[in-house]
Amino acid sequence: MNDVTSQDSDGFSYQRDDADVTQVAGDRESFVLRPAVWAGGASDVGLRHSPNQDAIAMSAGLDTKGHQIAVACVSDGVSTSPNSEDASALAAETACGYLTDCLRQSHAVWDAGDALAQAFALAQDGIVEAAGTSLPGTWACTLVAAVYWHGVIAVGSLGDSRSYWVPDGGEPMALSTDDSMAQAQIDLGVTREIAESSSNAHAITKWLGPGASTVRPSVMSMAVTQTGWLVTCSDGLWNYASHPAAMSRVLHDAMSRASRTENPPPAWSICCELVAWANSQGGHDNITVTLMRLAPAPEYTDA
Repeated sequence: MNDVTSQDSDGFSYQRDDADVTQVAGDRESFVLRPAVWAGGASDVGLRHSPNQDAIAMSAGLDTKGHQIAVACVSDGVSTSPNSEDASALAAETACGYLTDCLRQSHAVWDAGDALAQAFALAQDGIVEAAGTSLPGTWACTLVAAVYWHGVIAVGSLGDSRSYWVPDGGEPMALSTDDSMAQAQIDLGVTREIAESSSNAHAITKWLGPGASTVRPSVMSMAVTQTGWLVTCSDGLWNYASHPAAMSRVLHDAMSRASRTENPPPAWSICCELVAWANSQGGHDNITVTLMRLAPAPEYTDA
């Protein structure tokens, strides 16, 4: 029997016997991941775009000193790519597996940027191998990978799946930058609202799969100095709440709804509420989201 226990600085605590909790529930069209009470994910096909071309992989737990460590990977298959659901599954599972192994083997000195770059390279290799002689573009997907270790979040991204940090106090922020036509317009001075509503807004400029010109991710890292939520998601969610402030509002509303049945709610229950909310907005795309409830870690020193 394995008790999962976490206590954050403002009393938001969890304790659950996870021996009675199924870690994965559902099928590819709609499923929930429950790696830990403070970390979870959910994915759904949505209302208008079948099959579910999104994929998700997570691992979460405590290190030998009792500190939180976790990995979350979200991949979104390119809708025009006939094998995108296979590509996204390979990308998420390969990257998550490699990064989880890194966390298990790491000590105080670890280059998260190099590890993320290697994770993306391995994901690319796996997709290309599976694709064989398939034409470029037939196996294509995005990937965002978020790692929490020693009190630091590191995020790598390629394409337009995203990560956000939503602290309990202060301003929420985006931890990834899209590789998309919309972002290119924003970089030229077009407002986010106009750029993201343009006809080619979701056309991506970087991806994983045969024909990809570069697979090195953009990397961002930050120290966690207060308790908050780390969000990773596909555009099936963020398309309805793109700005970090909007994502924060949607997240807190989802927390309130989830709290009606269990208080405090586990992370995966809040993810399910976020998926339901995206479907209530139209569910125009597949929807995938992960959440980690993170607290500042004490300074980590080697024994």
